[in-house]
Amino acid sequence: MPVSAFTSTEEIWQCMMYPNPFIHTTTTGGGALACAAAIASINVVLKEDFPRLAAEKGAYIMPKLLDLAKKYDSIYDFISGKGLLIGQHFKDAEVGYKVAAGLFKRGVLVAGTLTSAHTIRIEPPLVITYEEIDAVLNRLEDTLKEVTSSL
Repeated sequence: MPVSAFTSTEEIWQCMMYPNPFIHTTTTGGGALACAAAIASINVVLKEDFPRLAAEKGAYIMPKLLDLAKKYDSIYDFISGKGLLIGQHFKDAEVGYKVAAGLFKRGVLVAGTLTSAHTIRIEPPLVITYEEIDAVLNRLEDTLKEVTSSL
């Protein structure tokens, strides 16, 4: 169900309205069925407290990632993130690429940022279990061992 929204400051909105108020239009905004689906989705997010769940799982994974970054400080620059959106920042983009490739080989999907593997994002779905998080961390450590031994 496609739906969209646009929010802005008054200052930015003014340049979008003048001289042509049709400069910003939408194909997927305002449909009754799409809006009902969006409202239902927002209600589920609030009722089931998705932000809390993401924060709890992020609080579980983050210290473990920070420990790995200390252990493999020759390749890591730092770890950043909040909840389940986490960035592994490497000292070298080529190393980041090798880590991503090693994780792919082990069945773990990660993403680079823009066109660089300098930072690899870990962004699992909210339904990830703690057992799956542990499996990802184990596969990450196996990958880090492999990458550092090849340097």
